[in-house]
Amino acid sequence: MPHAQSDVSLLVEEYATLVGEVAEATPSPDATLDWERVGSALASEAEWTRQGADTLVILTRQYGSFVLRNALALALATHVEDGSVGM
Repeated sequence: MPHAQSDVSLLVEEYATLVGEVAEATPSPDATLDWERVGSALASEAEWTRQGADTLVILTRQYGSFVLRNALALALATHVEDGSVGM
């Protein structure tokens, strides 16, 4: 299981860089993140389809890290890699 955890760490670093670039490129007076641009960046730079990127943004915004961290732990423990949706 350490391999999966290191994969997550690498993704966190990659996505933090991507989000930082989006935030710098589109500064907002009220410091809100442009989630549409995050989805576009995921599709263009992180090898997601547009539908997959949009779904990832929705999951992030609706559930946040607490629920998703637990979902990741359960998916890893049960060896569910792609799930029934197949993204």
